[in-house]
Amino acid sequence: MEQYNAYCELHEELTFTNYNANKDELELIEILIDEYENRTKQYSEEMNPVEILAYLLDENSISKAELSRDLKVSRQLITDILNYRRNISKAMVTKLAKRFNMQTIAFSRAYTLKQKENMTETLYQ
Repeated sequence: MEQYNAYCELHEELTFTNYNANKDELELIEILIDEYENRTKQYSEEMNPVEILAYLLDENSISKAELSRDLKVSRQLITDILNYRRNISKAMVTKLAKRFNMQTIAFSRAYTLKQKENMTETLYQ
């Protein structure tokens, strides 16, 4: 967030000092700002944390096993989270945000777990 704010301030400064002379640098800063905003705001408003995680895994071609190794957690934990059987802990929120370079808010919003009774009924029907 500090770097994002620094880029925003630099963008404003370069725009008002000499736009034409700084045009190439401004374009690069705009790309960085847009990328950060897309990664942090798009997900948190439209999707719950599990949907965000599933999207990121798919988009980046990361397997559950690979993510579990990266985060030093069990593959079963990742599977349980993706299947709405376990909540994302505060420690996991921090790990996921760091791994995907996102704000923690994206993974810390509330969502509903699947009820065990419903899962059992579904298995036997």
